Amino acid sequence: MRLHTLLKHGPVLGISMLVLAGCVTAGPEYQAPQFDLKATYSPQVPQIADHKPDQARWWESTTDQVLDQLVTDGIKSNIDLKIAASRIAEARAVARGVTGENGPQIGASAGGRAERQWSTREDGNYQDDLGGNAGIDLSWTPDLWGGQAREGQVAEADILQQVYLREDVYRVVIADIIRNYITLRGTQQRQILLRNSLDLQRQTRDIVDLRAQSGLASDLDLSRARAEVADIEATLPVLQTSIDRSINAIAILTGAQPGTYRDLLSRSAPLPEFDSAPPIGVPADLLRRRPDVRAAELGLISATAEIGVRTAELYPELSLDGSLSLAATGYGTGPIVRTALAAISAVIDATIYDGGVRKANITVAEEQAHQAFYTYRKTLLSAISDVESAIFGYVGAVSQRDSLILAVSHHRQAFEQSRVRYTQGLSNFLDVLDAQRTLTRSEQDLADAQTSLELETINLYSAVGLDADEVDRLAENMNRDSDHNGKAFDPYYIQPAG
Repeated sequence: MRLHTLLKHGPVLGISMLVLAGCVTAGPEYQAPQFDLKATYSPQVPQIADHKPDQARWWESTTDQVLDQLVTDGIKSNIDLKIAASRIAEARAVARGVTGENGPQIGASAGGRAERQWSTREDGNYQDDLGGNAGIDLSWTPDLWGGQAREGQVAEADILQQVYLREDVYRVVIADIIRNYITLRGTQQRQILLRNSLDLQRQTRDIVDLRAQSGLASDLDLSRARAEVADIEATLPVLQTSIDRSINAIAILTGAQPGTYRDLLSRSAPLPEFDSAPPIGVPADLLRRRPDVRAAELGLISATAEIGVRTAELYPELSLDGSLSLAATGYGTGPIVRTALAAISAVIDATIYDGGVRKANITVAEEQAHQAFYTYRKTLLSAISDVESAIFGYVGAVSQRDSLILAVSHHRQAFEQSRVRYTQGLSNFLDVLDAQRTLTRSEQDLADAQTSLELETINLYSAVGLDADEVDRLAENMNRDSDHNGKAFDPYYIQPAG
């Protein structure tokens, strides 16, 4: 679909909650592009949990109170969210400036004077002359060609774009907090399993040591047992480093100093489980759910309106100027003189030749609209790809976890059997060592697979996106009592569709 077919004069068919209306003639009206998308995803949508349509704040579907606290702290204090809120306030201020600049301009002036005139005669008589003046100036440029209306559309689209970009920051921040929390808990579970394996390996080492003292085992078997213990002990600090980094990452995401949550998070806890499923739907639904997709379309709306702003510059501009001045002089010993003067003028400013500058500006605006269109389409396709990739990842993670559960069970049986046979003198130590090493690796793989499954679930939630209206209400609740530059900050509310 080529962009020029989207920029025809006609009714506004933009996002349902945005009405960038106005009876204007300069430039094209925005029409929402229609993309030919498949009705379903390529992979089969998995059944994760009982679907709850009203569960837009999906992170609350877990009973993990620590995670709920971290997400709440992140929503209140994340630095990127504060920056996004400031950008909304900036866009609003720009919009107010556009409205004020295009409206009537009123100025006022006032002055006074005092004068004493001395006589040259011997009696030295003098005469006082006091006076004052005041005036009002008015100027206004009517919007004959709709350029000012287009400027207002650009400003309003920019506000809403910043709102949706803030909502996308919510989506990313919440998912990042949960991902780091899941990584933390997964690493702690691996740490527990490794310590259990270390205990088993130490027991095996002690058995080999006793057998070696009795002449039933070789020094080589004892050295291998001791080396296996040392290998496991060397892995534990690596896991602790990963835990410390996850704790610091969570602190940064919540706008806190690194180490803030160390006491809260250092104690091991199981992986969180979610009892609601993301409302995946069909690809076209992403136009309604993903805030980054909405922001990209608003960029196209703004770029389309900018064409009208530049087109209006081709036509003559009418300026209306008026003034009213009042003056009085002669207070004192002289006669009082009062004067009043009113004037109004109309000036038509038309550029006869500019070397093609204005037409070049229109071309620039049109090309920027082309770029915004392709950015919008790319954002939409990326959103669909995110969901499809997350579905593939989730399905693969489920299959991997189920297989590893069986593998761990079989490896544990093999280890127990090999250890019994070794103590009975029916097998050599290499069989025990190999079985125990395989069990340890399999348990670690299972812990990683369970963590990966949780992460793929979060990827799916994040890829689908947060419901924009729910995020607005969430932001309003979180920021109601917060100060923004010394003043209460109320998030810009978008009227729900329908």
